[in-house]
Amino acid sequence: MATETSTIVPLQQEEATVIGNLLRKCFSFPVVLGAALVAADFAAERSLRLDPDTWWHIKYGDMILSTGHWPTVDHWSFTAHGMPVLAYEWVGEILTALAYRFGGLRGIDLLLFILSSAVVLLLYYYTWLRCRNSKAAFVGTLFVFPMAALCFTLRPQMLGYSFLLITLIALERFRQGDQRSLWVLPPLFLIWVNTHGSFVLGFMAMGLYWLGGLVDISADGLQTRRWRPDQRIRLELIALLCLAVLPITPYGTQLAVIPIKYAFSLPLNLAHIEEWKPMDTGLWPAKLLLILLFSWVVAQLAFRMRYEIVDIVLLFLMTYLTFVHFRFVIFYAMFFAPIVASVLARWIRPYDPAIDKHIINAVLILAALGVFAWYLPSRAKLEKNIAKNYPVQAVQYMREHPVPGPMFNNYGFGGYLVWSMAPEHKVFIDGRGDLYEETGVFADYMNVVDIKPSALAVLRAYGIRSCLVPPNDPVAALLSATPGWKRVYSDAVAAIYVRTTDDLTHRNPSE
Repeated sequence: MATETSTIVPLQQEEATVIGNLLRKCFSFPVVLGAALVAADFAAERSLRLDPDTWWHIKYGDMILSTGHWPTVDHWSFTAHGMPVLAYEWVGEILTALAYRFGGLRGIDLLLFILSSAVVLLLYYYTWLRCRNSKAAFVGTLFVFPMAALCFTLRPQMLGYSFLLITLIALERFRQGDQRSLWVLPPLFLIWVNTHGSFVLGFMAMGLYWLGGLVDISADGLQTRRWRPDQRIRLELIALLCLAVLPITPYGTQLAVIPIKYAFSLPLNLAHIEEWKPMDTGLWPAKLLLILLFSWVVAQLAFRMRYEIVDIVLLFLMTYLTFVHFRFVIFYAMFFAPIVASVLARWIRPYDPAIDKHIINAVLILAALGVFAWYLPSRAKLEKNIAKNYPVQAVQYMREHPVPGPMFNNYGFGGYLVWSMAPEHKVFIDGRGDLYEETGVFADYMNVVDIKPSALAVLRAYGIRSCLVPPNDPVAALLSATPGWKRVYSDAVAAIYVRTTDDLTHRNPSE
């Protein structure tokens, strides 16, 4: 009996030690810094920043959940009706639809906060992994957070950002000696190819890491370390497995070529969609980007720090892509944060667990959780925010009053119309830019919104009998000045114009 008692006591002490160590890790100062980054993200995301595409993503997800089938032809527009379509971001769309089903606007608001916080925390961890200084990693992440947050809208690409960071983390851990870290990549790429086309960036990162380990280089602050034969073979094997899972989608291999299609066959989308345009150097994101880059160059000239060639190549590649296409600014943030943190680590003392104040940390973290819960926006506030950017009241008017169709609609309104009224009300255009460019609809749309000489002829050709556009839009001014058009509804967001004459020359929209 005494032997049993003496055995139980050490086991209890061991369990208490394990629990104590776990609590100390959970309430350590680096975790407090992570909580502070989440708090910054919470402050930035409280207004529920939705992209116009969010709405049709929810619609696709809801349709897949309701029918158990993936869409193959368009049913939501009258301009491209019956044309082939792919729900190539269906995993993210189902996730978003589930959030809306179970929580409405509050559900998708919470999902946006979770996804954006995951990106911030993964970036913080990746930055720490590169510099091994949690304080410097926190400051480096905080420096780039304003640029990264510009891309935090509820779309499947939010998952793509996290997947890229997980890939970078796995590759960096592998470079630092963790031989098992790469095995997370094949299942990750299986989900990724069904979620967003940014999986090509994951392959790019793997390829550059592989190239960077083929030779030993050490010159002028740059270096590479040659892979051991077993490391190189393991990396090649993982890359092949990641390639092998790409056809495992509801559409076979078609999802794997979507990024190539966007890059080389959709010039109108790249030229006219705001996020694909070049960065405006007069705006603060470009100025901040250049300030951070210039500061790093000065620090490099002063202190001659050493970097892996792969890291510098990725940084300058993303800098170039960001200036060419503004939507890449978050990738610049991902690759710049570890570099700026490595500079700051020269002056910022590393975290010392011996002087950590775990009780104070616990109070701060629990207080932050309480603040999050208290300040979660109400449903009424979220609805008010939505109504500031989307034609909520105009749609209500359309439900209560007969508005003749077909209707021409603003590009930014198309997704909301799809979500709120499709398939009964069919749209002229929405955010599925590839569909509308391939059918010629996007070019016709741009002729109208740019008020080209053929603008009114385009409306007549499609048999347009009503238009839903912003009240201060050039199209609204054109219709107000054109005989045969009458404004029947207007608010701060949208105006509805109705044709009062029947002089239409209608054509088949798919021609």
